[in-house]
Amino acid sequence: MIVDLDTPELRDAFASEVADVNRRRLRVIGPIMVVVHIAHTWLFWVATGEHTLNAATLWALGRLVVAHAVMVPITGSLTVLVFRSRRRFVARMMAPAVATLYLVHGALCTALALISTQSVSTYVGYCLGMGVILCISTRAAMIAYCIGLATLVISLAVIAVGTAAFLATMPTCVTITAVGAALASLLHAARRREFRQRVTIERQRDQLGALNSDLERRVQAQVGEIVAHAAEVEQLNAQLRAQVRARSSELSLALARLAQQRGDGATVLRGTLLGGRFAVGDVIGEGAMGVVYQGIDRATGARVAIKVVQATSTHTLDALRRFAHEAGTAAAITHPAVVRMLDVDIADDGLLFQVQELIDGEPLARMLGRAWSPGDAARVGAVLCEALAAAHAVGVVHRDVKPENIMLTSSAPGLKLLDFGIAKLYEAVHGTGEAMTRTGMIVGTPAYMAPEQVLGASEVGDRADVYAVGVVLFRLLSGRPPFEADSPREMMMNRLLDEPPSLRAFEPLVPESLAQLVERCLARAPEGRPPAADLARQLASWADAVGAPPLEGSARVQREVAATQPARWSDDMSTF
Repeated sequence: MIVDLDTPELRDAFASEVADVNRRRLRVIGPIMVVVHIAHTWLFWVATGEHTLNAATLWALGRLVVAHAVMVPITGSLTVLVFRSRRRFVARMMAPAVATLYLVHGALCTALALISTQSVSTYVGYCLGMGVILCISTRAAMIAYCIGLATLVISLAVIAVGTAAFLATMPTCVTITAVGAALASLLHAARRREFRQRVTIERQRDQLGALNSDLERRVQAQVGEIVAHAAEVEQLNAQLRAQVRARSSELSLALARLAQQRGDGATVLRGTLLGGRFAVGDVIGEGAMGVVYQGIDRATGARVAIKVVQATSTHTLDALRRFAHEAGTAAAITHPAVVRMLDVDIADDGLLFQVQELIDGEPLARMLGRAWSPGDAARVGAVLCEALAAAHAVGVVHRDVKPENIMLTSSAPGLKLLDFGIAKLYEAVHGTGEAMTRTGMIVGTPAYMAPEQVLGASEVGDRADVYAVGVVLFRLLSGRPPFEADSPREMMMNRLLDEPPSLRAFEPLVPESLAQLVERCLARAPEGRPPAADLARQLASWADAVGAPPLEGSARVQREVAATQPARWSDDMSTF
């Protein structure tokens, strides 16, 4: 909203601005008018020497000489005053005074000119000129123009130009007086509106500056609070990590002690309450390490999956402690494509159990009957790598990425990755050597194991998971694994001795750029494989480029998932 000149300060500022504008204009016009008056004086004086003119005309020319001669010193004095005076009153009154002076002068000259020319052009010129050149208020314009018109009427009456000439002249003179006054008033109003707009802009700028300053102060205060809260959270996290380590040690000791007290075939009865919170329901999956039950979280009413682990042998306490530590670390992974671990604990009778969210979906292993479209396969790989990147960021390596551990869902992000840390559980309970040889007890799945896993490297890095992603993509795009053999041992040897096959050799329709990404994942050396985060971005960009829908919006995924019952864990539970 444009501000009004409702305060003495604003009105005074506007008056000063108008006076300054008029001063600058009069400094230019004043010297010019002095020269004009001198020129008119000389021209009219020369004209009086013409003997052919009648007496009335000569009389009028003589009076015009006097009128212009008088204006020379007056205009000169006013010009000097404009240049030298610094008084505010003089500056403000100069424009109305000059306008009145020249309207009176124009009226006198017009009355004298009517004796010989019968023209009012002189008065017209002065009326319009004063309205355009000088910026005067409506009241000052009305006073000046009324004085000018009155002077014209009196002059015509005194000079006695004749009744007919008087009546013929007055309508034009009255009209041009009104037009001049209106023009001066409109131009003054326009300048007043412009001034108000500038004042409004300046006020808004000041208010915006004040708001910005206040916002900066508030932001700084909030940043200080956030920093203080972050320090508090860091302290709480340190305390929580210490508690997790202590609890992991307790679990490890309990496992070692209670493993000897329970038989291999023990099961959990329906309705059993574990941890005082989780009610055991129907069995939804079984494996070499234990049983997966559907359950209810009594605290929230949510459905959960309860994995009950039965340790059947006692190995080193350090190995058990490593598993408990990794289980606690896996619980720290927060990503929508990773199944949330809700609890890990040990029951009074020696059962080690993990509680995770229960997923409604379909294992990817049941959807490998035919090759996938490149776009949908790239979407699966992108979401899978995003989940792995979140795990790798907190130092957790999955070690057993395979279709059985990938659950496709109809809700975003369209995929859930299961069983973090399960390979470490096998190693802790059964021992590395035995786990690599016994059927169903392999640390990882042979078809998806990276070469460094096959060699039994003591520390398997995050690029082992990237290798498994490459195998999964190879199967999705070609309908077969990159290496085939009659036995797991032969398959692992092929992986060590042979170069990975070309994806396009089995499926020529796969675009070259996507095939190269998959083949990079299958590099034998870990350093030749891209990090999971980089691979996720590349696959997502590739899927976007070909217009593939989001994974949860894929027609194939929706069709397959809609036909299934709520999350049934894989029948092939070699890794749980």
